[in-house]
Amino acid sequence: MANRSSGNAYKPKRPFKTIEGIGTEPWRRLSRNAVYVLNRFYAKFDGYNHDNLSLTYGEMKDKMSNRLFSTALWELMGLGFIDRVREGRLERECSIYRLSNRWRKLENEPKTLDEVESLLKKVEDLKREKGSVEKRIRIKELRIRALKLSGIRKV
Repeated sequence: MANRSSGNAYKPKRPFKTIEGIGTEPWRRLSRNAVYVLNRFYAKFDGYNHDNLSLTYGEMKDKMSNRLFSTALWELMGLGFIDRVREGRLERECSIYRLSNRWRKLENEPKTLDEVESLLKKVEDLKREKGSVEKRIRIKELRIRALKLSGIRKV
């Protein structure tokens, strides 16, 4: 493997460029939107920026709604394909993500995958209810539980 100082990052050429995890149980549980978003992250991966990837709502506005995009991001985090490095919002900074291998740990844990999916479904159901502060707190709690179940250390 070439080192960073030589300027030769690992860049697989087509048709050998692949997304890790294809065909695994966590992959099969992803929605079409989540698969599309993960493909977009891998399209931005250049060999060096493994933990410095961004994909903004603005970039995706012509492809899917903000709600679908947000749901896809949480699916990818919950099933272990990406981790959020920095949360955006303040001063119009975008969120930064990293590609993750947590899906490998979840591959042989169908009960955990079921629990994560169940928690994320509860979040989506809660989003449809009338707005309130309690609802937002409950959504945040459910997301944190899903991420902890999937093996994320820092939420």
